[in-house]
Amino acid sequence: MALTQLAAGVPVDVMPGAGDPATASLPQQPLHRCLLPGAAGFPTVTRATNPHAFQVGGVSFLGSSGQTVDDIFKFSTCDDRLDIMAATLEWRHLSPTSPDTLPTFPFEDRDPFILTEAPHCYFVGNQPSFATRVVKGPDGRAVRLVCVPKFSESGDIVLVNLR
Repeated sequence: MALTQLAAGVPVDVMPGAGDPATASLPQQPLHRCLLPGAAGFPTVTRATNPHAFQVGGVSFLGSSGQTVDDIFKFSTCDDRLDIMAATLEWRHLSPTSPDTLPTFPFEDRDPFILTEAPHCYFVGNQPSFATRVVKGPDGRAVRLVCVPKFSESGDIVLVNLR
């Protein structure tokens, strides 16, 4: 399904990832509108940063395109990406390996990767396969973790029931 077909019916947020023509350092800035011909003109299309936080119907979402989890995976003995995601919630930091092994834009006054509260749903894209689990966040809130597979390899999309 083309992005324009999807955007004609539902809101769509487009987030850059590794290898995309966007800033290499995290947080990545939104893709330029000229890279989304046709789709960028839809009011339902949001060109988002990576990572990206948003709300739908009172449900909070936090997502990244996967670089942070992939980087921890490379330097860890943990082989379960959901465990890595749960750990970043526990640590309250989305990118603990930055800037040592993952380039990040320098912020003088704050760290944009610190989590002040847990989202209802935390998703990470470009993962080897689909996986999901519900964990308790650091503030006691139930958090749905979702590993989203690479669309370019799997052709899969993931839907989350908001109820």
